[in-house]
Amino acid sequence: MTKITSPISILEFGSTHIRLAIYDKLILNQSLFYEEKIDFTRNENYIENHPFFDLIMKAEKDIGQHLNEVILMMDSSSIHSLDFSIQKNYDKKIVTDEDINYLINESEQIIKKNNQDQDILHIIKSNIIFDNKNIENTDNISQKVSKANVELKFIMINNKIYNAINNLFIKKHISLKKIFCTSYIKSLGLINKIGISDYSSFIDIGLKKSSLTIFKDDKLLYLNNTHIGGDHITKDISKVLKIDYRKAEAEKIKFSKNNEFKNNTKDNELLKKIINSRLEEIVELLYLNCPLIKNDFFNSELSLFFTGNGSRVLNDNFLSFGSEFGFINEMSIIDEGKKDCCDSALKFDSKNKKIQPHKPIISLENKGFFEKLFEYFTRK
Repeated sequence: MTKITSPISILEFGSTHIRLAIYDKLILNQSLFYEEKIDFTRNENYIENHPFFDLIMKAEKDIGQHLNEVILMMDSSSIHSLDFSIQKNYDKKIVTDEDINYLINESEQIIKKNNQDQDILHIIKSNIIFDNKNIENTDNISQKVSKANVELKFIMINNKIYNAINNLFIKKHISLKKIFCTSYIKSLGLINKIGISDYSSFIDIGLKKSSLTIFKDDKLLYLNNTHIGGDHITKDISKVLKIDYRKAEAEKIKFSKNNEFKNNTKDNELLKKIINSRLEEIVELLYLNCPLIKNDFFNSELSLFFTGNGSRVLNDNFLSFGSEFGFINEMSIIDEGKKDCCDSALKFDSKNKKIQPHKPIISLENKGFFEKLFEYFTRK
């Protein structure tokens, strides 16, 4: 295999699978160089013996070199978005990018101080307002300003989860450069790939969590998660039909492959009701806790797209909502490509290097085992 000049690795850290995609940063079309996926089921010892260790070792052996730069993509039911606005008076002075970045850094410190149980995954510029006027082009700013407002959105995660993952990499002496929120990056990638515009929302149904992201064009308006996912649907089927978990999962998969659902037996109708009841609960929990929905921000203008493995049990005609969901104008299911998520992370990383959280992620350089240990402990 040809050696990569400058490898960058994207590790998609899912509940039931891990995907490793390796690209060459110096290739302009960002074509995929290497890909490997492992399916797995979590158990009590998955932190100590997580299969991603074997995946990375196999990749390094296959490509004949170390992975110098790993970007981790992960989701958690604790991930949420937080809005923050900062204002400063400049008395008609010239305001530049450096001034805006200073305000962003100041905002970051305030958020950290007041949310000590949380870590920041992403900092997103929502709006820059000079003298009560929105600035459309936020690149290379240089303008006389009396008053500046910077509106930011922070994507946060519980720091116990963040530290557990980070320490997992450190323990195995793997260099972790950045951590991205999967649901945000994946939704943003689908918007750009499909060409979705205006108000759109994405519900990603995973194993034990589901996420909601809402956008205006490619600008994130809201992100939240709930701890209910496809695993709960399987458990519902197991309990109501009085069958074991594995058989219930098989029934759910069979149901997902039969979208037309021609055999309307009593058992099939009951299965459909079980699945739809839990799906409708997931949708309600995600939407009805959203401030944008509570404040009637949308007026029959929001598109809803379902993604994730849990969405396979959906059929466009199955879900039905009451009048409180009048803000949804259409629903559809997106069939994702197997490497869409990793492609999105790579493009996001290359485009958004300017705004990243300033929390240092410990990086162990590609040296020998004892050199890594020595340098790591001398830093402490």
